[in-house]
Amino acid sequence: MQALFDLAHYSHGQPVPLHLIAERQKLSLPFLEQIFNKLKKAGIVTSVRGPKGGYVLTRPCNEVSVGDVLRLTDGAFYAAAKEDPKAAHSALQADEKMNRLLWKQLADHVARFMDTVSLADLCVESGSNACPNCTCPDYTQDLANQFKQGLRKPCGL
Repeated sequence: MQALFDLAHYSHGQPVPLHLIAERQKLSLPFLEQIFNKLKKAGIVTSVRGPKGGYVLTRPCNEVSVGDVLRLTDGAFYAAAKEDPKAAHSALQADEKMNRLLWKQLADHVARFMDTVSLADLCVESGSNACPNCTCPDYTQDLANQFKQGLRKPCGL
């Protein structure tokens, strides 16, 4: 998420080299290469070759959700949310089943919430949507106005 947030914030419609994202976010370049390879295969980013190459988002920031990214980069989280407590734990005691069901419902709730938060939401709420070539200017302006009018509460970043 840090790397995609960085890409959304710094790209201004231009490719951003991974080494710059790695430096700014203090992340391992080989790790980022693996993550961006998954994101590229999923169609969230694309690469641009050449001396001014790097990565760009393939769709507007408001169309890339945190859930999209986590499903690709943190499969264990979503695998736990999909687990069927009835089939996988039929031999468990009733209290153990109840605990697993409760945690599954919480994981499902968190997964659904993550699908409602976009990169644009993160940019607006953090005050970093200063990009002059914003890919979703109407969305970010509307969201900023909702915060100003008290129609929506920020997450508290």
